[in-house]
Amino acid sequence: MKAQGYFYSFLLLLKAKIFLLLLLAHTEIGFLGGGNDSEYYHAYAIGDDDLAVNAWPVLLRALNAVHLYSREGVSHALKIIGFILIPLAIATLCKARHSPVKNRAYWAAALAASAYPTIIYYTTDIYREVFMLSVWIGGIFVFKHLSEKQRLSKRIFLFLIGMAFSALLYALRPYLGAAYLTALIFSSYYDFRLFPVARSLLFLTLTLFLLYLLGILEPLLTYRAWFAEEGAGGSTLGIGFFSAADFFPDLLKTTAFQLFGLYFPNTPSFIVFITESLPFLIFLLYLVANRAHSNKFVDYLIVFFVAYASIWLLGNDNLGTAVRLRIFNYVSILIAFFVVYQNKKQAGFLRRQDLQKTSLTRNADEDTQPAA
Repeated sequence: MKAQGYFYSFLLLLKAKIFLLLLLAHTEIGFLGGGNDSEYYHAYAIGDDDLAVNAWPVLLRALNAVHLYSREGVSHALKIIGFILIPLAIATLCKARHSPVKNRAYWAAALAASAYPTIIYYTTDIYREVFMLSVWIGGIFVFKHLSEKQRLSKRIFLFLIGMAFSALLYALRPYLGAAYLTALIFSSYYDFRLFPVARSLLFLTLTLFLLYLLGILEPLLTYRAWFAEEGAGGSTLGIGFFSAADFFPDLLKTTAFQLFGLYFPNTPSFIVFITESLPFLIFLLYLVANRAHSNKFVDYLIVFFVAYASIWLLGNDNLGTAVRLRIFNYVSILIAFFVVYQNKKQAGFLRRQDLQKTSLTRNADEDTQPAA
């Protein structure tokens, strides 16, 4: 499909989402939001609750203090961010400057991000996910600039901005901020093109196992046990990492079920797999197969992907929560996919140009040679 086709598909999807939300808002079904999180955020914002579990309700209360808060108004603002600004920002991150298919890739990425069902869901009320995703995307822009060649003074300035994004993300979700900071510091020591994937995964698995034996993962596993204690029903996986002998099979299961979506307790879980996890798996396989076309920006995304996933896969045992937590992993791979795709296209384009120049030069040499 050409760039124009993706652009019109993006507009069509945007209209469809707006129509759907308007329809739900004027039917007995109501809007999709109104879950426990949004009810709590609203209660804290208007002063009916005094326990702040993260920075989002604090921000809402601050807006209320200056008379800029209403649940409906914030919800509408999040719709604009989630429907338009986030897809276009993701598409901008995907766009390669010298790519011969940059316009097509831009609108294809915007369409893919716009079609992400879980992001659509969290625009329906005052959930923190859309705001948190927009902050994280701002942080990704910082590293995209950092990954390009810059003067030392500018790199230091960008790094300090990245530290500020890390602090804000930490306030919104501690392990998200920690994963961002980890990638900000350590991605320069990792090269996705050179490090074998199988060996990297083996090293990661053995490192996590060592941390498990040392008891360092105990806080995460204690939090994981909370899901079973609270009785989260059919969405709780029951994977507990109860012994060293269970560690490797449990790590495999929690990754397959939560990150790859290969757990189907009900029909919605299968629908989510088809609409979210399957595209993610396709993008991930393409990325691994074509990692020779990676760059430093992709290195950052991969380091973040691994650091963030390693934390929440060990700390979470609920499938519904996993769908929310893995948004950042899926978007990381989406961006990396389009960067590598364009780099590969650019390499092929340059290769064809070189062949054409070589052919023209050879023909010119043959024409200038004297006849026998």
